[in-house]
Amino acid sequence: MRKLLLASLLLLPGQALAGPPEGVSGRMALAPDEVADGLRKYRLTKGRKERGDLLCRLALASSKDPRVAVALGEALGDKDLSPLARDLLAGCGYVMPPDVIVLVIGPEPYYFAEDWWKANEADLRRRAKALPR
Repeated sequence: MRKLLLASLLLLPGQALAGPPEGVSGRMALAPDEVADGLRKYRLTKGRKERGDLLCRLALASSKDPRVAVALGEALGDKDLSPLARDLLAGCGYVMPPDVIVLVIGPEPYYFAEDWWKANEADLRRRAKALPR
């Protein structure tokens, strides 16, 4: 009886019930992060017009992403990009709600943008650091 039981437990080669697990493919499937990709491209771009276009696309496409706000705040110190960055900070609602911006006439958004950046820089950098780069 034991021999019959032992024989029934043995399988012929090629009839294994379980094998080793499949190897890891080496590929990782990550969700695309368009903001991080756009910022990477923005930082690598050299031309003023191209950088301005990328910054504009990022500001208009992202919904107040802190990484974009940091890029806009840093652009305030760039003599070529500072007017665009000020307009984007004010126009995209980073500085104040959009309905208030409509009431502001003249150079005020520029002052609000610079004051806002000084007041919020540390918090934005902390929040941006927690997100993918």
